Amino acid sequence: MDLVDQIPTRLRRPVSFLLRAKTIFVSVSCMIMALTFFFVVIFRYILETDLFAYEEWLMVICFWLFFMAGSLGTYDNSHINADLLSQVLQNPLALRIRAIAVVLIELIVLLFAVYWAALMIIDEIDSYPFWQRTIALKIPFLVARLSILTGFIFMAFYTGLRLYVLIATRPDAALPGADQKGGGQC
Repeated sequence: MDLVDQIPTRLRRPVSFLLRAKTIFVSVSCMIMALTFFFVVIFRYILETDLFAYEEWLMVICFWLFFMAGSLGTYDNSHINADLLSQVLQNPLALRIRAIAVVLIELIVLLFAVYWAALMIIDEIDSYPFWQRTIALKIPFLVARLSILTGFIFMAFYTGLRLYVLIATRPDAALPGADQKGGGQC
């Protein structure tokens, strides 16, 4: 069962909208990256010139792509997981406690990451008008760094939703295998 189907009804529409928007953004960003590298090859090897400062705006797209895709991975519960304990434990109560503990620790770590990312953004804003900028296009680093804060906020939000679902739903919903989309890991 998908996470959006298990959260409170009033949150389903906004969460679904955010997921669709991020999925579209990630898809378009991947196409932009592919097209950019295609044109870099055309410019460099056929026209024997360079595509001016493509690295600078592509860096911004890559940052946003990485953190939005990371938040989608957090929502799907498909991020890297080295959990062997769920394979060893047989007791449903122990599995439920383990699942809640893992998600709670993940949420705590993400909340620290949100805090540090917010401090980074505040520090960046405080340095105005002496912002760090890219060399050629003068794109403020703030644009790429906002993706870090935004991505961690979304990751913490989805992890918080997962924790809510684990605590609020019936015990068997928290067991490994109940969440087929995330590979059976809670």
